Amino acid sequence: MVGLWRHECERVFEDKLINYADKKVFHDILDRVTKEKFRDSLGFDDDQLMTNMLFADFQREDIFDEYGDLVSQAPFVYEATPDIESIRKIINKKMDEYNEKYPSKKMNLVIFDDALKHLLRITRIINSPRGNCLLVGVGGSGKQSLTKLSSFICKQVFF
Repeated sequence: MVGLWRHECERVFEDKLINYADKKVFHDILDRVTKEKFRDSLGFDDDQLMTNMLFADFQREDIFDEYGDLVSQAPFVYEATPDIESIRKIINKKMDEYNEKYPSKKMNLVIFDDALKHLLRITRIINSPRGNCLLVGVGGSGKQSLTKLSSFICKQVFF
């Protein structure tokens, strides 16, 4: 629960900050409050409290029958990822599915750690009611590609 609380604080507050100095101040405050509020009451060590968990709502798989027909769609359940490599495998699999469905718009993205975290943020926003975001960056940095892949993962139409 502490890991989820820290993650939610990062999504609600840190994602709106625009420079590293402000983000450092936020993380210092988050670490201090986490220790003050949870260390003694829960009896955890600092290492157990200072988690940097990742969460995603697309980790479950659709169920298909033996003929390849869709039996039931996987629900979007926002849950912790086991580790960064397991979620990277899921994203690469989803990108392969995108490339099969849209062969003329093929994407060959390298999902490095920062891109993966941005993609997780975008999918979270797309699946949120009235979710919206402004992606800012230089041309060619992958904003549109990550948004297309995120919308495909969320079963939404990109236009």
